[in-house]
Amino acid sequence: MIRNVVFDLGRVLVNFEPKELLEQLFSCPDDVEELYRIVFESAEWLMIDRGVITYDEAKERLANQHPHRTNEINVILDSWFPILTPIQSSVKLVHTFKAQGFGLYVISNFHRAAFDYIYSQYDWLQLFDGIVLSCDTKSLKPEPHIYQTLLNSQGLIPGECVFIDDAPANVEGARQAGMHAVQYLSPDQIRRELKEQFNLLPQI
Repeated sequence: MIRNVVFDLGRVLVNFEPKELLEQLFSCPDDVEELYRIVFESAEWLMIDRGVITYDEAKERLANQHPHRTNEINVILDSWFPILTPIQSSVKLVHTFKAQGFGLYVISNFHRAAFDYIYSQYDWLQLFDGIVLSCDTKSLKPEPHIYQTLLNSQGLIPGECVFIDDAPANVEGARQAGMHAVQYLSPDQIRRELKEQFNLLPQI
C-alpha cells in the first residue's frame, strides 16, 4: 500500500526552462545556444547542485573558461531564480494528497539558494513532511545515497513510497532503492498512471 508520495522539484513541481530565460535576455539564437551550453550544461552547474561550490565560485570558474562571456554568465546566474514558477496542476496534486493523509516528501537535485528562494515564495512547500536536496547530501540523483537519505532520515518503508520524477534515470534510481516510481510526462499522464498503477486519486 502506498502511504507516501515523493516528488522531484524541477519540471515536476516547479517550471525550469532556462532556454526561455536566455531567449528573453539575448536576441541572437547562437548566443542563446552557446550560453545554455556554457552555464546549464556545465560541470559547475552540477557542482552547485551537489553543494560543493558557491555561485561566486561558479562564476569565477566559468569566466576563466569563457572570458569573452563573463558579463553574460554573471547576468544569467544573478537572474535565473524567477523562472522557478509553480506547475499548478502538480501543486493541486500536493494539496490533494495532503488532504488524503499521505506523507509528502521531496528528493531533488537543487541549489540551496534557489531552494531558499522558492521556499520563501510558495507556501505550499510547507506542506511537505521532509525535503532532501542534493546540495545538502552532496549527492545527485540517481546516486543511491540521496534516496537512502530520505528513507533513513524519515523512517520510511521503500515499498510504501511512490516517487515522481521527469528523468528516466532518476525514476530507475528510486526503483533500485526499493520505491515505486513513475516518470512525469504531463499533468494528465501522471494522474492516469497514479490511478491505474496504484489506485491513487480515485476521484479523478
